[in-house]
Amino acid sequence: MIKNLYKELEVKENATQSEIKSSYRRLVKKHHPDTGGEKDRFLAIQNAWETLNDPSKKKQYDKTLFPLQQSSTLRTENWEEKVNTTKYNSTLQDNEIKNWIKNIYNPTNRFISQIIKPLSQEIKELSADPYDQELMDKFCSYITLSQKKIEKVDKLYKSISVPHSISSLGLDLYHCFSQVKDALSELDRYTQGYVDDYLFDGKEMMKEAKRIQSKMAHDKKSIIF
Repeated sequence: MIKNLYKELEVKENATQSEIKSSYRRLVKKHHPDTGGEKDRFLAIQNAWETLNDPSKKKQYDKTLFPLQQSSTLRTENWEEKVNTTKYNSTLQDNEIKNWIKNIYNPTNRFISQIIKPLSQEIKELSADPYDQELMDKFCSYITLSQKKIEKVDKLYKSISVPHSISSLGLDLYHCFSQVKDALSELDRYTQGYVDDYLFDGKEMMKEAKRIQSKMAHDKKSIIF
């Protein structure tokens, strides 16, 4: 019998993406091994989150979990339906993919790297004395600049529809920069009250974004024009 990942995250099977995310964050804090939680429970939560937070994986999982229901009634996001389904000939399809990768994927991926790569050093410098105003101002500047980059990424991503034939790569890209966006929000909350949970959540989300970024780089190599 298939495992119910919604129960793992303690949400209803028709929960919204926001409700799933909220419950995931709560459970991660509660069951993290560093705070006395059980490793197996923590890994189960992470596994459930990886599936339910990925639109493509969630869609496939819901089809398996609810075989008698129409998958369209279980979707929490409908952006896939906006993808142009017109049948192009092979030449037009190739040009469409090339255009999207050149003008959307590549610049978006660069922005993401510019945010992820400096984080470890920024946190290391701040950790010398989080209450030092000069160090905190520098960390806040990093967050502000990164948030502006993510705003550009959001607009850029929406400017051209993802080609249907590489929709999985488009989903991963969306998931990746969404993780970065949420991570920056958590880091920003940390600067406002020095609550370590926010710093921890922010770093974990950045790690997830980096993992997705590596997966995208691998998947992109298999795309044939």
